Amino acid sequence: MRLRDAAGRRIRDAASTVIQAARDLHLSWPTEMDAFRTAAHEVTQAPLPEVKVLGIDGADGRAGNRTPPRANGC
Repeated sequence: MRLRDAAGRRIRDAASTVIQAARDLHLSWPTEMDAFRTAAHEVTQAPLPEVKVLGIDGADGRAGNRTPPRANGC
């Protein structure tokens, strides 16, 4: 069980691919993927921090706009 836990954390925390972790640890792809699902479940089920300030995406208030506003306001 320790190997399976370590395998899942390797993908979750070290950004390893499923196939690479499986090869390195001599595990099958399904075993490695199940281990990752278990490790990921720990993260996705953790409570989220409270939102204190809600911001707007983008410099000029339009979502997705990453360019700075122009001097003439256009």
